[in-house]
Amino acid sequence: MSGLRRCGVLAAAGSVLVAGCTATHDKDNDNDDGARTRPSASRSAETGRGDAPATAGSQQRLTDPARYPRTPAEGRDVVGRLIPGPALFGADVTRAVPYESRPGSWADLDEECVWQLREPPEDVLATRTRYFWLPAEKGGGKGAVRLTTTVTVHRTALDAAWEQAGMLEEALGCEEQVLRPGERLTNLFSSAFGLGEGGNVDVDDSLLENGLCHSETRGGPYPYFWQQATLGPVVLSASACGGRGRTKDEVQGLVQEPLAQLMVRAEREIGPEAGTDEERGTEPEPGTKGDS
Repeated sequence: MSGLRRCGVLAAAGSVLVAGCTATHDKDNDNDDGARTRPSASRSAETGRGDAPATAGSQQRLTDPARYPRTPAEGRDVVGRLIPGPALFGADVTRAVPYESRPGSWADLDEECVWQLREPPEDVLATRTRYFWLPAEKGGGKGAVRLTTTVTVHRTALDAAWEQAGMLEEALGCEEQVLRPGERLTNLFSSAFGLGEGGNVDVDDSLLENGLCHSETRGGPYPYFWQQATLGPVVLSASACGGRGRTKDEVQGLVQEPLAQLMVRAEREIGPEAGTDEERGTEPEPGTKGDS
């Protein structure tokens, strides 16, 4: 594969799980309705699935395994408390149509590097994706921005780490990734930072990707940014596909600031000093809790 790579490690539950690389690609994908909002199902490890011992690792410092959800119902409750509405991304952000992913759906990258919706893997207790728009400015100003966020709860912290590892594998294995005809990403650059690497002191692992998004209906290329983080068994991600006149920094800020707030919510949910129900955040919007 062509492109510049920089290798590091993906840390999970206090142990090194897999080597990861950053890479420059010419991948094709866009970010509408399930596009690149979730990496594919985590690759099942040949050995060692399950929680690693909570010794001196990040799991012990950042989360409390006793607070992890253990059943699908508990996972749905956690997703319902963590998944944000449009207000988290800004006062002007609105719901897209559709607003939520189909219950029980999981985006998976197939061998042809095309994203497909499938059943979630067995290690996923609950998952949900929401879609938003930052509308175009009036009077012919900056164009609209497409935003997405996904919250997934796995059975174990190591399952969540394997999801991260799968994403890195996909980034290196598919130079082009297609959501559906007419929607794609190009010129992607990916990087991964375990706890203590690259300024990451808040989550077990963080993945970032930026590049250009293209759409036959929306135009482009526009700046694109995606970030995903794991905290114990919880995986949080957000992405943005820019619009006319939107800068790279502007698009990146629309993702990073809300995701940081989601990380705080997750820490309050499963951290060693988890807050009360009131401190963990507002109740989910009517009709959304527990339906993923």
